[in-house]
Amino acid sequence: MSDSVNEQIKFFLPGPTYVPQDAREAMTRPMVGHRSAGFKSFYLSLAERLPKVLRTSGDAMVATGSSTLIMESAVVSCAAQDVLNLTNGAFSERWHSISRSVGKTADKVSVPWGQPMDPEIVRSALRRKKYDAVTLVHNETSTGALSPIAEIARVIREESDAVILVDTVSSLAGARVESDDWGLDVVLAGTQKAIAVPPGLTLFTLSERAAERAAKVPHRGFYTDLLRYREKHREGGFITTPAIPLLYALDVQVNRILAEGMEARWARHEQLYRRTAEWAASRGCTYASAEGARSVTVSCLHPPAGVDPQAIVKGLAARGYTIGGGYGDWKPTTFRIGHMGEVRGSDLEALLLEIDQILETVAAPAVR
Repeated sequence: MSDSVNEQIKFFLPGPTYVPQDAREAMTRPMVGHRSAGFKSFYLSLAERLPKVLRTSGDAMVATGSSTLIMESAVVSCAAQDVLNLTNGAFSERWHSISRSVGKTADKVSVPWGQPMDPEIVRSALRRKKYDAVTLVHNETSTGALSPIAEIARVIREESDAVILVDTVSSLAGARVESDDWGLDVVLAGTQKAIAVPPGLTLFTLSERAAERAAKVPHRGFYTDLLRYREKHREGGFITTPAIPLLYALDVQVNRILAEGMEARWARHEQLYRRTAEWAASRGCTYASAEGARSVTVSCLHPPAGVDPQAIVKGLAARGYTIGGGYGDWKPTTFRIGHMGEVRGSDLEALLLEIDQILETVAAPAVR
């Protein structure tokens, strides 16, 4: 496995992200039995490295399924009844939909899309009512807004004994996430974003506090029972047949991430964001997310006045490049650049040059 990526990256979705060639090739390894001694040895080796990515001294587990599976599992397993959902975009709203759909009493505290969640708003909500769990999104992929999770978690700890369930789907391995130091109980992330593995796996933690709480919840389901996941994980396996080829790709990428180093990886993503921000300011593009709370992994931008964001998306597609359009309510007015995973500065510069050329073309009629 090479620590470096030699291919030019032209794929800049906010997820799924570009998967390096060696990780793709790893998925073609011969099939093995998931209960075999060989697979158990492989998984235990992988499991030893995962806590370094999730920044925990506890269990760091893998589930076959999208992040939504573990979002639902966390609510089902860890919340007896009352859940507070903190929302500021489409994916934090998903926590609320999940909480309601599984029969919990779910209250919602919202701030406008593009804004970070305010810790003091959380404090006020927790003083009004006692909750079993609080859900939130660290990096809202739909808007590119980054919320101050450490500060919010501190407030939750000061005001309640609720378990803290955090979606770090588009931040883990790109932006700083400190599961233990920030006192987070369940931290989850799909592998298809900054981890740069194909979709289909979710990494997650389960704190001892959350496990103790889950043990008191009588009906945790089967595929949604996080205690069952932990039991099988500690044995070196899975509750059901896992996506073995994806685990091979994850093994390659975890080695690459740790070879780069978490601090260096966070710094590289910060540089990619700053270069994108510098370019946007010079081209008349404005951020849809609030200043001071912008994601380092995905930039959600308004194009220059008079330019249809879809013209940029489609223009890039014709040139062999892929970026994201706006999401949900923001689809007509924004475009999104995912600068995460294995994207390097040279990859980003090539993309920005292509957008410059498209902007010259689509803006020309207005100028004339």
